[in-house]
Amino acid sequence: MSRGEEKMKQYEKMLKRTILPTTRVSGSGKVKVEGIGEVHISGSGYVSPEEIKISGSGRLPGGIKVGRLKCSGSISVDGDVEAEEMHFSGSAVIAGNVTAKRLKASGSFSAEGGAKGDLLVFSGSCRILGGVESNDTLRAHGSLRVLGDINARHRVELHGRFVVDGKIVTREFEAELGRWESHIKSGLEAINVEVKKREFEGIVIFGIPVFGIFSKGKGRISTTDIIAKGRVFIENVTCNNVTGRDVIIGEDCEIKGKVKYSGEVSIHPKARLTNPPEKIEEKVL
Repeated sequence: MSRGEEKMKQYEKMLKRTILPTTRVSGSGKVKVEGIGEVHISGSGYVSPEEIKISGSGRLPGGIKVGRLKCSGSISVDGDVEAEEMHFSGSAVIAGNVTAKRLKASGSFSAEGGAKGDLLVFSGSCRILGGVESNDTLRAHGSLRVLGDINARHRVELHGRFVVDGKIVTREFEAELGRWESHIKSGLEAINVEVKKREFEGIVIFGIPVFGIFSKGKGRISTTDIIAKGRVFIENVTCNNVTGRDVIIGEDCEIKGKVKYSGEVSIHPKARLTNPPEKIEEKVL
């Protein structure tokens, strides 16, 4: 037996030892999970191999693997956690990696490891100390901080303020800027890139601003290079180089290096370019 096969058998044995019992909790209580620790619940909750549901506050041991994890209130996990579906509403602190096909978090979300899944949706404040890998879409509204890279197979949508210490690689990238400075430290690669300033922050009904403030386009992105195989439209961006097929450099952009395009180019009068745009052959992209 190879060393890898032996490790896999040990892992399968561990999974069998950590099967969750089916228990309901009302008030406060704890559920022992053989092999990994205890689930603590204050409020009400339900624990089974298919679902963990907590309303109030709870604490889970690391190594939990379940079908669905739904928490409203305050939740902490003492290590890695994995589920088909995860839904956090309130405050969630994960002391490890998060793996879910569908992850939705509103409020405050923090993971000391990375986040991996298909659809990842964050609303509010999100902090991930590792990287983010999505087989489909990453969508964030509010404040996002990622210390590693972001890789999304289909789409990345960022609305508000975001700081990414690594690189963003995706197919479709869309950002709507808030009032603050955002950063992508190691650059951006996509098929199509769209970065727009947000003129209004508040409630909009049928396209009409109802309550809020006009931000006057103060937010902006700073990054190194933006590389796209298709269309680039950017506003309020400071970067070194921009490369794309059809490139539109909008208002209040500052390009310190070169703008390269293979199709068409448009430069806003209020954009600042160190060098004139350079047309290249499409096969170079």
